[in-house]
Parts: sequence; structure tokens; C-alpha cells
Amino acid sequence: MKEKEKKIIDSALKLFAQKGYSSTSIQEIANDCGISKGAFYIYFKSKDSLLFAILDYYYKELVQLFDSIRLEDITAKEKLVEQTAAFFEHALKHKDFIIMQTREQAIPLNDSIKHLIMQMQTDIREFSLAYLLELYGEKTSRFHLDLQIMYEGLLQSFLRLLLHDQIDRNAKDVSEYLWRRMDSIAAGIMEEKPIFTEANLYKLMHKPKIDFMADATEKSLDILNQIRKLTESYPNKETIEVTLDVLESEIKTDTPRSPIIQGMLSNLEGHEELQDWIEKIKRHYQITSHK
Repeated sequence: MKEKEKKIIDSALKLFAQKGYSSTSIQEIANDCGISKGAFYIYFKSKDSLLFAILDYYYKELVQLFDSIRLEDITAKEKLVEQTAAFFEHALKHKDFIIMQTREQAIPLNDSIKHLIMQMQTDIREFSLAYLLELYGEKTSRFHLDLQIMYEGLLQSFLRLLLHDQIDRNAKDVSEYLWRRMDSIAAGIMEEKPIFTEANLYKLMHKPKIDFMADATEKSLDILNQIRKLTESYPNKETIEVTLDVLESEIKTDTPRSPIIQGMLSNLEGHEELQDWIEKIKRHYQITSHK
């Protein structure tokens, strides 16, 4: 990567984390790294192509970390602990950017970005599955997909807590704790019948899961808080607050009802500055906009 490209990426990462992807202009990125807007286009065709380069840069950094761990002369268990700790530390290094993605739902899913994300997730899973086989042996091979799913669940849960400063432990300590729990699960799993089989492998390895930190509920509640801040000075603030309260109550239920959410969102129509937030909630609950 050329030095100028790296400088643009560093500026973009900083600004995306501070302002959000959609609120950051190419001109602002160019100004921050001391180049003209025209010079920006020499290196990147668009803001989307810059985002792809950032994700690719992030991905290659992580793969290099995993590759270096794979070549170390240590046990499979130590490699898994090191890999998980490296994953946590790498995410913490890019903490503000990752949190921005989950809150803003910023990733435009064009084909190149979809492919890259799928490749990232496939590589991470392949690393883990290979180590699981080495660690727990052939006798538990029919449970390795189950173990992989449990590992991913623990990984994502602990990562969310680390990113939001809710765990007062370092990445290595959390990784070691996670793998002690995995050892306990593996020790007792032989008495069970596997949930996942080899028939599930392709779907598991290829279905992209973009947001690994926050579900629709968390993101939607965050959006409602943003709308509350934006509408504090509105003359119809009390009416909007009632709508937001109903939305919040519905979103917090175990099975949110799309018609209720859609009806409440329609009460917010007509405020152009709220439209992006409304559309994000609709996407979370797969509500189609009718125009």
C-alpha cells in the first residue's frame, strides 16, 4: 500500500469514528490528510471504495496476526488462546470505528464488500475449526460445528463487553477464561446429540453476518435515543415522545410486531431530518417502505 493511501485510510478511520460514515464527506477526508479532493480520486474512486480498502486493510492485519500465531511452536490450545486474544486486541485497536459501524449500520453492501466480509468470516472460522479438531481430537469431530457456534457466541458477547468497557480484564485474561469454558463444554458434550452436522457447514461458512456485536434491538434503541435528542425543541415534542415510548416498549418485547413498529414510525414521517433513522429501523425489522 502506498504511503498516501495509508494516510487517507488513517484520516478516514479517524473521521468515520468521530462523525459516522454517512456524515463524513470526501472533502473533509481530503482536508484532514492535506490533499485536494481531486488527489483523493487518484487513489479511491468513491467513499465506498475507500470503505472497502479500510475493511480490506483491517482484514489483512487480522490474517497476518493469525498466520503468525499458526506458525508458532506452541500447542493447539495456546494457539487458540493467542488467536482469540489477538482478535480482541485488534478490535480494541479499531474500537471507535467498529462501534460507529454497528450504531450507524454504515456498510453499503455492494458485491465487493459482501464478498470481502464473507471471506473474512470464512477465514476466521477455518482457523478455529482446524484448531478445534487438533485440540479436542477426532472423538469430538461430530460436535465441532456445535463447538464453533458456541465459541462464536462467547466471542461476540465478550467482545461487545470489552468494546464498551464493561469488563475490567485484559484481552489475554478474557481469552483464557473463554477457552476454559470451552474445555468444560467439550468435556460434557459427548453425552449430547449434535445440533449441527456437515450438511450445515456450507451455510455456516458462507452466510455473512455483518454485525457481530449488536442486535436489532440494541441498534434500534440507540436510534430512538438519537431521535429524542434531535426532537427536543420540536413544538410537537410531547406527541413524538409518546410515539417513541410505544416504539421502545414494542422493540423490547421478545417478538416485536412489525405492523406496530411500522404504524408508530409513520407518526414520525414528514420530518426530513429523521428519515435516515426511520429507514434504519425499518431495515432492522425488514419493513418495506411504500412510496
